[in-house]
Amino acid sequence: MVFIGSQNRFNEFRDEFIKDTGVKNVEENIGLYTQYVIARFTDQNHRLLKDLTIQLQELSKVLKKV
Repeated sequence: MVFIGSQNRFNEFRDEFIKDTGVKNVEENIGLYTQYVIARFTDQNHRLLKDLTIQLQELSKVLKKV
């Protein structure tokens, strides 16, 4: 079973934000950067919950066989 959790990639988001948007100065576009980070964390949480749901479904199948 995989450990549940995620890495903190907050600082990496700055570089990816610049690459994805073409914005050079994050400080002048802090509102857009905040939305970008929130979207990334939301996506990460969605993927984690999806994986947990699949694992719970598999566990339920195994427990029903026991």
